[in-house]
Amino acid sequence: MGRHLTSRELARVLGVSESSVKRWVDDGTIRATRTAGGHRRIARADAIRFIRTTRAPVLAPELLGLPDVAATLSDQRSSGRENERLLDYLVAGSSAEARGLIQALYLQGENVASIIDGHVRVAMERIGELWLERPDGIFIEHRATDICIHALGQLRGTFPSAAQGPVALGGAPGGDPYLLPSLAISIVLAEDGYQAINLGPNTPFDTLRRAAEDLRPRLVWVTVGSLTKAEVLEQEVTALAAAIKPLGSSLTVGGRGAARLRHSGLEHLHLGGTMAELSAFARGLLRT
Repeated sequence: MGRHLTSRELARVLGVSESSVKRWVDDGTIRATRTAGGHRRIARADAIRFIRTTRAPVLAPELLGLPDVAATLSDQRSSGRENERLLDYLVAGSSAEARGLIQALYLQGENVASIIDGHVRVAMERIGELWLERPDGIFIEHRATDICIHALGQLRGTFPSAAQGPVALGGAPGGDPYLLPSLAISIVLAEDGYQAINLGPNTPFDTLRRAAEDLRPRLVWVTVGSLTKAEVLEQEVTALAAAIKPLGSSLTVGGRGAARLRHSGLEHLHLGGTMAELSAFARGLLRT
């Protein structure tokens, strides 16, 4: 679908009259532009912003480019059990329902950091324990990871363009094979207004340094899913932070392993364990 909706399309999304949408546009409640013929056009990002702000119901999510949300609307389980529902969907491989639930949480007003720190993390940690409980545990975890990656990727497609925003880049260090954490960071930063470039797992520190020299990012991230040699990683993190400081770049290190690292005392190096902490740090850089 296009990146803009007509007044009639947004009215269908919200289940209201077209005249109501036109009134909200005209009084500035909903941002819109006008065609040469005077017709109102509402950017998808602005439509979603209005929905998230007002907690408006969504009756035609496919017009927002999020058709999977409809798959969760028929689930009659009470609200407040989203973690349980997401876990059930991921274990069963119910990809449309899982993607739809993640996207519905976003439309209901949760930011991406909150969704990942809460619902996704809880579900994936429980799925990780299935390795010890059932022979198909690895298969279930890999499939659930793929579902979450697609769900978050679809969300990123609804954000306003960050073409004028500062660059952020990062990945997981060499030997760290986890796909989801670094991708999740890139999407959190994209929501915050960064041009986020995810180099993915198994990215050597030297590659991060060279990329930073080329792109001059405002922020570089490293996500640590597992930590076997803390002292070696601390040395590499400190060296990377020192190398990118002359570029005007700051470094943030997150993930499960980050909590075990010692802080070097460098002002432009941030250690955090959650997406919310990373997001707060990144937004603070934007204000400076």
